[in-house]
Amino acid sequence: MFFVIGSARSGTTLLRMILNAHPEVAVPPESRFVVELYRSDEVRVEDFLARLDAHQRWASWDTPIESVRAQLAGMKTLPYPEAIEAAYLAFAKNRNKKRYGDKTPRYIEHIPLLSRLWPEAKFVHLVRDGREVALSYADVPFGPSTVAKAAALWKERVVLGMEQGRALGPKRYTELRYELLLAHPQEEIESLCSFLDLDFDPAMLDYSEHARSEVLDRAKLYNPHVTKSITKTRSWDEQMPPSQVEVFEAVAGDTLQELGYERAFPSPSLGARIASLAGRAGLPVGRLVNKRIPGAAQES
Repeated sequence: MFFVIGSARSGTTLLRMILNAHPEVAVPPESRFVVELYRSDEVRVEDFLARLDAHQRWASWDTPIESVRAQLAGMKTLPYPEAIEAAYLAFAKNRNKKRYGDKTPRYIEHIPLLSRLWPEAKFVHLVRDGREVALSYADVPFGPSTVAKAAALWKERVVLGMEQGRALGPKRYTELRYELLLAHPQEEIESLCSFLDLDFDPAMLDYSEHARSEVLDRAKLYNPHVTKSITKTRSWDEQMPPSQVEVFEAVAGDTLQELGYERAFPSPSLGARIASLAGRAGLPVGRLVNKRIPGAAQES
């Protein structure tokens, strides 16, 4: 198993397409049920199948529950990870694939549990400039509505992922930069394949052609350019008002700096710090506004 994790709106849908373009790899839509169905390390097969089939995310996999049952034929109880992997295996077999992994960004909050259940699993943490993430939230009807809340959420998840992921060591955890993936796709994808013990395949560079069918309608709605080859990211320094940039950096500037992103405001003003506190408290300060520019990449 491998898990693609990260802050939402960081490009994980794009990375899922790249991985699905590989002739041997199948990465289903976001699962969420891996964590939500967990109750104990051992499960009863029929109980597990019933709960999986009833989970709202299972329907998006377009995989019959009977194909999962077939993987578990003759078993009454088994370890939870084996039950879960039966679902991934069924998904992969239905697409004539051999390898499988997961892409659920919010699992960045559950690395300890997942790494314990799968002692050999690998984690790919996709990191994107938090100011770009904040701009991306303005394009969707979910997530934080103010720049301060967007900064706080991004920082919380990215820092948690780095702390808990790096503790696993470089053989099980890696960080991939969204910006580098767009700027140097072959180099970054080859490095990712090496980490996952996977042979690089040129089809991964043509993901928009080879994995277009795997993108859900909902993903296309909130990421209108995801089925096209993306060669550039949005530009926070052109699209984000300086006042919002300063508020964002008042909340998460230290994390930006730790990751090597250049700060526009190394020392945010008192006004920006006060605005950041107000925004995080729920006041409509620094509300994110859709400023989508035609042709700019909109990736989640």
